[in-house]
Amino acid sequence: MAIRVAWDRNPVSVHGSKGDLEKIISHLRNKHNFRKHSLIMPDRENDEEAVFFLYSACDPRWIMEAL
Repeated sequence: MAIRVAWDRNPVSVHGSKGDLEKIISHLRNKHNFRKHSLIMPDRENDEEAVFFLYSACDPRWIMEAL
């Protein structure tokens, strides 16, 4: 699972394959009740397949748990 998180952006962006991003969103929702994120959309600026954005503070460990 190759995921890239751009912590220096506002909002923070999470890049990777659509399937991997769906797993991360599911994990964030089910384990941490984190719901402030965008829908998954095609990544038109980078080489990754898909991207979503985090609209609230998120502990980096939560994303690592999903991997």
